[in-house]
Order: sequence, then structure tokens, then C-alpha cells
Amino acid sequence: MDMGLKRGATIVLYLAAAVAPWPVAAQDYYFEVPREVVTVAVNQDSSFDIDYKITFRNTAAGDPIDIVDVGFPSNDYDLDSITADIDGHALYTIRPSEYVDVGVEIPLSGYEIGSGDAATLHVHGRNYRMVFEDSADETYASAVFSPTWFGSDFTTGTTHLTMVFVFPAGVKGEQTRWHEDEGGEPTQMFVRDGRVYYVWDWQQASPSEQYYFGISFPRNAVAEVRSPPRFQWLGDLFAGLVGFAVQFCGCLIPIAIFVLIAVFGVTNRRRRRMKYLPPKAKVEGVGIKRGLTAPEAAILMERPLNVILTMVLFGLIKKGALSMVSQEPLKLEKLPFKENGLRPYEKELVAAVDKDGALGEKKLQDMLVSLIKAVEKKMKGFSHRETVEYYRKIVKTAWRLVEEAGTPDVKVEEFTNGLEWTMLDDDFEGHTRTVFVGYDVPRPVWWGRVAPAAGAGPKGVSLDMPTLPGASFANAVVTRVEGIANGVVSKVESFTGKVTKTTNPPPARSSGGWSGGGGGSCACACACAGCACACAGGGR
Repeated sequence: MDMGLKRGATIVLYLAAAVAPWPVAAQDYYFEVPREVVTVAVNQDSSFDIDYKITFRNTAAGDPIDIVDVGFPSNDYDLDSITADIDGHALYTIRPSEYVDVGVEIPLSGYEIGSGDAATLHVHGRNYRMVFEDSADETYASAVFSPTWFGSDFTTGTTHLTMVFVFPAGVKGEQTRWHEDEGGEPTQMFVRDGRVYYVWDWQQASPSEQYYFGISFPRNAVAEVRSPPRFQWLGDLFAGLVGFAVQFCGCLIPIAIFVLIAVFGVTNRRRRRMKYLPPKAKVEGVGIKRGLTAPEAAILMERPLNVILTMVLFGLIKKGALSMVSQEPLKLEKLPFKENGLRPYEKELVAAVDKDGALGEKKLQDMLVSLIKAVEKKMKGFSHRETVEYYRKIVKTAWRLVEEAGTPDVKVEEFTNGLEWTMLDDDFEGHTRTVFVGYDVPRPVWWGRVAPAAGAGPKGVSLDMPTLPGASFANAVVTRVEGIANGVVSKVESFTGKVTKTTNPPPARSSGGWSGGGGGSCACACACAGCACACAGGGR
């Protein structure tokens, strides 16, 4: 469904709840929710095991928190399965809430959170029949969860929200999907005890805002997959009409919200186009994948594609397979070289040089697609996080070898040997400009193929001399690298988007629905395909 309508419905229902009459005592609650950790495990019987760890910090102005309402996704929750404790002390009274349409109330008898105090409430329970059809793929099932939130009249500050979705047992990393409109791309993905975990870690969430998180997986992983509610479109239409009516009355809030959603969507899609590896490539395995080349490590780190092409190009120039004829426009010359000394992606880049010396962007795209898929294949079963950290250390080591070299000729030799690795450094320019300061350096044998008509450097220094002032050499290297990176493709974002369209296509979106969230003790409406909406109030 349209994301704007979904959010519109949420806002309308929230406003309706906010003006409802509340008990007088409830208006004296005023607290922070500095931490909320939610873990939802999808079971093979299509139920959710829901686990909350919510830290409340009462303000000096707030009355003691003596009862907490926690929403559950639907009336299919199992009251007998729900357990609770606060700071490790068991709470034995758990009953249907008087203030949350679907949820429970938990008295904190004997463990009330006094003014200025803090405590962590732990709630665990099961909700059945929570998996729905995925409207984008009939072979897939969908699950969306919205964690408990609290009324803005009773909360202050921000929440460090961590949402963890655990896929059903048997689902493989390459079979998992996340939803663009519900939570977006996870912060972290890994495998533990044979099950795939998606984690969203938001350090500046609002305790009074409703958030959605969605996943999809093969429908045969669970026993039951529900169909979307009939006449769901009526909820969407209602939300749209109410939003229009509010706008017609002169309220600009819906327009502002619509604009913000549109801007977020465009930004999110743009960010996604710049990511080459699909989420399954980042599902954590075990151990470090050693033996990657610098361009392969750059793919893993998702460095800009024009920078990666520049790294490959410099490697070919160093090897003597290519020579640069001009920088603007970028023109190259193929040199006699045995191809068996080149890697597959290097051969493809050489093949992309046409008869006029220009690089064909379509061939470059094909080369990068092959390189990305090769890296993805090599990383299967290995830890993405640990491997990236390992190659970051290699970059630091490459610079250390240059910095600690005793003589200028050894320094240039180390710089030449590790050039592709040092180019992976975020501060390649700054490092290069400072490491050669204060002495002359011998001109590398490959320099003539990078700058065959180097001309004059700073203060008229010729860059064709056998020995170069270190600062002039460094400045020339940086200038050449920047020039090639800027000229190797015409439009970097457009070029990258064409690559990621193949290597990391947009995920299938699950069907949505309309959901409403509540206030201090909220009213909650849920009627979603793949939607698990939970709402709650933080005391009364």
C-alpha cells in the first residue's frame, strides 16, 4: 500500500486517541525510555515469540510508575505464555489491559519506579498466526512488526531502539528479504545457531512514535500463511479521505508529512543505489576471508565505483599493460603484455579500452558486475564485519611500511608496491602529500606511463626528471588519481545505479495495510497483510 496513506492512518488514529478522556492520575506520569530492545522470533508454526526489554527512567516531575501496559499484535496472543520481571524481580500479575485494546497490563507491585529512579521491564510472550502472504512474491511469506510505543504526553527524551527479527529455522541467508517501507535495510545481519538475524539499531528513536520493521522469507518455512484481510482497501481509502479533509480545513501537517516521506523515500532509494552487495552477502559467517586483492577488498567496503576503477587502472599501468595518453579527456593506450599475468577483472578493463583509447562504460559496468559477484561468492560463509576490519588493518600496514622506510628509494618502492592498498585509505590525499615531504625521491619506472607529458610541477619543477622533489611527486600522484577518478565514468551515480540494478536489485515489497497507534493508554487498530502492530501506554 501507499506509505503516505499508512502513515496518514496512524496520525489520524493517534490524534483521535490523544483527545480521548484520560484518567486524572494518568496525566501525572512523565518518564523517559532511554533503552528499548525488542526481539521477535518467527517460529515454524507461524507464531511470534516476542521479547521486550524496556528501560524506564522516571523524571523528578513524574508520579511513581506503578503499572505498565504493553501492546500485543493481535487477539491471538497467548496470555498464559506471558512472563514479566523488573530488574530481575518476577511480576506475577499479568492480565488483559483496561486501556490498550489488544495487550496486557502489568502492575509493578512492590517495585514501583519512583520519581528520579530507573528500572528495566522484561516482558516475554507468544502471539499466534502472525505470518501473511507476500503480495510481491507468491512463493514468499511476510512478517511486519511494530514495537510498543508510549504517548507523547507522558514521555520525554529519545530512545535507543534495537529491533531484532529472527527468521524461522531452516531459512538461509540468501533467501531473506527486508522491506523498503518497513524499517528499510537492517543495520546488521548475521547467523547464530543456524538462524538468520536482522538487527535495526536506532540510537535516536522517539519513545512516542510508531515504527515498522518487515521481513520476508520462503512461505514453506512456516506452517500457516494468512491471506490479507478482505476490504483492506477501505482502510486505505478512509485514511486518504480523512487526510484530505484535514488538509482542506487548512491544516498543513499532512502535506508536510507527505513531503517528508517522499524526501525520505528518494534519499533511501539513492542510498541503496550506491550499495553494490545484496544483504545476503553481509549475513555474518565465521572467520576472515584472506587473499582478496585491493579492488576486491574495495568492493567489500563499498568504496565508490569510480575509485575502484582507478585502483584497477593504476594496477594495470604499474604492470605495463596500459599507458595513459591524456587525462582530460581520459585516453589510454594498450601496451604489449601477456594476458596470463592479469586477473579476470583486469583483462575485462583492458578489453573495455576501444580503438580510440576511450573506456566503454557498458563494458566497465559488466566488468564490475562480474567483480562484485566474484567477491560475493568468495565471501560465502565468512564474516563480512571481521573481513572488512582485517583489510582496514592491511591499509594501515601499507602506509606504515611507507612511513617507516629508511631511504627515499625504499620509500618509493614500498609506495609503489602498496599503491592500490593505500588508495583504499579515506585520507589517501593527505597521507600522500605528507609522507614524501622534505627530500627528493627517485622517479618510479611506471611514472612515465601515468604522466607521459608530465610537464612542470610546482614552481617550474619538471616532473620528467630522474629525481623529483618529494612534495612535487606527491602532488602529481594525487592530481593524477583524482583526475582519473573524476574522468573514468561520466556520471558516477547513474553509472553505479546501473551496476547495482543487477548486483543488488530492490527487494520485493510485502503488502502493507493500515495501522493505528495510540497515546498514553492507546487505542490500537491493526488490519495488515504481514503486519503485527503492538501499542501500549506507559502507566495510568
